[in-house]
Amino acid sequence: MKKVTITLMAIGLFVLAGCGTPGPRLASSAEDIAGMWLRTARGAPLYILFLEDGTMHESTNPELVEDRPWIKAEFWFEGTQLFIEESLGPCDENPTGIYEIHLLANGNLKFVVIEDECRIRATAYHGRGDTEGLVEFEPVP
Repeated sequence: MKKVTITLMAIGLFVLAGCGTPGPRLASSAEDIAGMWLRTARGAPLYILFLEDGTMHESTNPELVEDRPWIKAEFWFEGTQLFIEESLGPCDENPTGIYEIHLLANGNLKFVVIEDECRIRATAYHGRGDTEGLVEFEPVP
């Protein structure tokens, strides 16, 4: 009888663990991320403007992000993978990065690296050069 009770309790715990808060939704289109976003990590602010036409601009100054960005790139989605092809910025040697964008329950987004050889971009987007995103971006009204 004890074995049956323990087995049923274990099954119940597995079921409860599977019913927790759903994870982040993955972006899959420009419409999912269009707008301006501000990095919430310590250090200099970083504003990213995603436009629905597949272009993105970056600056540390929100007044300059659209007309005089520090970084310009084209982006597109293949499924839930975001491809970034930089045309202006510090990643001349490695202009392409591949990410997933996690749309978080709090309204923020988080970059998760799939592949990116440009450490400057990888660090700016997710905090360090590995796959664990540490940085969130919040929407700018």
